[in-house]
Amino acid sequence: MKASISSSVRAYTDRLMASPVFSSREIYRMTLPFILDSMSVMFISMLITALITSAGESSVAAVNLVSPIFTLIICLLNGIAAGGTVAVTQSFGSGNIKRTRESAGHILWLTVILGTALSLILILFPRPLLMALYPKAEPVVMDKAVRYMVEGSFSLIIFTVYTGVFCILRGLGESKKCLALSIIINVAYLLFSILFINVLKMDIQGSALAQILARAVGSLCALALLFLPKKMPVRMRFRDIFSYRQSILSSIMQVSVPFGLEQIFLYGGNIVVTSMMVPLGTSAVATNAIAVSLFGIVTAAANAAGTLGVTVVGRCVGAQEKTHAFRYGYKVNILALLLLALAAGLFYPLFPFLLAHLYQAEATVLAEALRLLYSILIPMFLFWPVSNVMPYVLRAANDTVFPSVLSLLSMWVVRIGLGYVLTFHFQMGLDGLWIAMWAEWAVRSVILAARFFSKKWLSKGAKTIDL
Repeated sequence: MKASISSSVRAYTDRLMASPVFSSREIYRMTLPFILDSMSVMFISMLITALITSAGESSVAAVNLVSPIFTLIICLLNGIAAGGTVAVTQSFGSGNIKRTRESAGHILWLTVILGTALSLILILFPRPLLMALYPKAEPVVMDKAVRYMVEGSFSLIIFTVYTGVFCILRGLGESKKCLALSIIINVAYLLFSILFINVLKMDIQGSALAQILARAVGSLCALALLFLPKKMPVRMRFRDIFSYRQSILSSIMQVSVPFGLEQIFLYGGNIVVTSMMVPLGTSAVATNAIAVSLFGIVTAAANAAGTLGVTVVGRCVGAQEKTHAFRYGYKVNILALLLLALAAGLFYPLFPFLLAHLYQAEATVLAEALRLLYSILIPMFLFWPVSNVMPYVLRAANDTVFPSVLSLLSMWVVRIGLGYVLTFHFQMGLDGLWIAMWAEWAVRSVILAARFFSKKWLSKGAKTIDL
């Protein structure tokens, strides 16, 4: 009886997830590590924010002012790496091992060069940049933000190596190694943060130092996992890092340039949104930072569905299996919704407890953060999955311009334009910015769904591989 049930379940999952490119076991083997990886990142981020609240609202606000700038640079690095990941997964899917190695090498040297150049700008001109972005910030917040930017920028240079290797492993489908790296770097960051912030009382300087050391540990481990294990789908060699082929660079740039421009305008928009909070006061900035840190753990598992989509859809495109690319693209969005519902059911009841016991902020700040989280619950289920996961699916088939242009327009017209009107004209404060956020999700969801079901994005994949 048990054997019969087991065989029935196995047959059902094979029909649901299997294809000529992937077995159902391979899909599930990749999915769980991606989920755990994404959740560990956001969970540690939540804990770090909670630790920083012990240093006061000014420290939370300072970190919140600088974080969008760091996030912008990291997303630019991820943009380069995303182009490389698509090149790796498509080359691997087509069976071209030599091109797979060379694509991986291009990811590494491109991310290191770009990340170092951008980080040096932040190190050399921290105060002018922050003053230009946040002229109304309180002096104590500005002074802390300047120190945090300079010290944190050194960690970004180190982080370029980790980012490159992580995306190579993800493109190869090595989800367990990605999970191991994520756990290593985030646990190291948490432990160093406890030491420097809580034990040694180094304020946000302790957070920056913790980042430097954790990212150094993570980058060394990433290189070890890439080059040392004997059992790898593709054996990397050191000389592959210094390879150069114009066709590979063009393939990477085809994805990276639109995605990178999107990140500039998207996260540049986030910086503008953060600057719109500054006139609302330090407490408002701290409230938003706390609410965002908790919201991140709810969406973390669903984010993993997008990461899975890059690998499975990209490899199907590389293998010229467009029917299965469409099928997997649809299913990763359903998976995102299911994971979002599961996470919300698990974490939302815990939010009052987490706010009361983890965050050391004023009661009014904590109460306002909880209210914002409840206000976003229904729009989150309706609009978040498609608006945030579907772009991964389209880009995996090299349909890069459409989601990038859409992100640009929706950010600046809806989130910033509508957010400004609601926040200041109608005097809705943080509520206005959060309403504009989910309104942007709604607009993106409708347009991205229409693009997906038109199947025009599948025609882009035919232009991707130059073997």
